[in-house]
Amino acid sequence: MYPWLFRTFLSRMDPETAHHAAMLVIRLLGFPPFSWVARALTKPDPSLRVQTLGLTFDAPFGVAAGFDKDAVGVDGLHALGFGHVEVGTVTAIPQTGNPKPRLFRLIPDRAVVNRMGFNNHGSYAAAGRLERARRRRHRTVLGVNIGKSRIVDVENAVVDYVTSTRLLAPVADYLVV
Repeated sequence: MYPWLFRTFLSRMDPETAHHAAMLVIRLLGFPPFSWVARALTKPDPSLRVQTLGLTFDAPFGVAAGFDKDAVGVDGLHALGFGHVEVGTVTAIPQTGNPKPRLFRLIPDRAVVNRMGFNNHGSYAAAGRLERARRRRHRTVLGVNIGKSRIVDVENAVVDYVTSTRLLAPVADYLVV
């Protein structure tokens, strides 16, 4: 199904628009009845469960940072059966990222070049979304990738990271820098 969707729709859009379209679908999958159907079709087999570092992953396959930069698709990604979702990169201060175009397809290499520049709504917004996801009692392991805010100079980078850590650690299972 994905090859058909890619050829028919996504490949005709610029890569960033295609990403936004995919995120819209994933967000919709987070709401009933879509979430019920998605979860019924993709629920991981219990034999795939992995326990490590005090965490239980329902499946060994997860979503890495960069796909859901703002923690807006956590419910939909959970419904799709991922064993973990790592959101971000999230910075303490919201930022728009690099100028467009900033995402490029290399069709012959089957690759994408990402020069997004940590565009995100900031750690305060992400923390609120993750807190709401936690209240919905997900079993999905939640990680957050944190980065330095662009406008913060290197001398104040530690304060910037501490700000994100204090906001996000209480609502995440792990943090990544």
